[in-house]
Amino acid sequence: MHPDLEHLLELQSRDLVLYEAEQQLQAVMDQLAAYDEEVAQAKQNVETAKQALEAVAKRREEIEAKIEGLRILQDRRRQRVELAKTAREHNALATELELARAGLVREEAEWFKISERTTEAEKQVESATQQLEELQAGQSEQRDALAQEVTKAEAERDAAAAAREEASQALNRPVYLRYDRLRQSRNTAVVVAMHGAACGACFTAIPMSRRNQIRTGAILDHCEACGVILYTADEVA
Repeated sequence: MHPDLEHLLELQSRDLVLYEAEQQLQAVMDQLAAYDEEVAQAKQNVETAKQALEAVAKRREEIEAKIEGLRILQDRRRQRVELAKTAREHNALATELELARAGLVREEAEWFKISERTTEAEKQVESATQQLEELQAGQSEQRDALAQEVTKAEAERDAAAAAREEASQALNRPVYLRYDRLRQSRNTAVVVAMHGAACGACFTAIPMSRRNQIRTGAILDHCEACGVILYTADEVA
């Protein structure tokens, strides 16, 4: 057996444990992120409803101000009609008063419509707010459970990382760097047992001379096709 093979296999074993721990932690974090996204969307719905309410309420205030101004003008026109000295002047002012009254009626009708829309917008804000509160309440228990899972997963990840670091110290630097470069490119095993006369990862045939050197531990060789570090099962046995 090559002197570094046992250390490589030990490091790889710990790397696989570390990878699994990181995946478990990421799965929990993804679930929390999904909850956060749901809450963010619900908050956005509340904000959108509030903005719609503000817009319609502002429009209602504008119409109310316009109606108030029209009523003041109507009172003044009515006074002018009462003070008219001639029939012609009286008729002209009465016609003007009637036209203005029609405009006031239109504005009041618009006010009733906008008031209905304001009421509906208020209901939308109330509904969106209630949905947000129910969502947050419904997530509370799950979030507490996930927080515990995060703590546990982080502890497992940290323990696996420490074990991995300890195992890496047993390898000489060139071998470790070679292994680590391979490890960076894949999440599967990079130290692989040969499958008969072929690479155990990609099944590319390995020349007999190299197979013999690998088997005797004379070299720490790799597959020229996929790059994994090769060894034979009988070496470990």
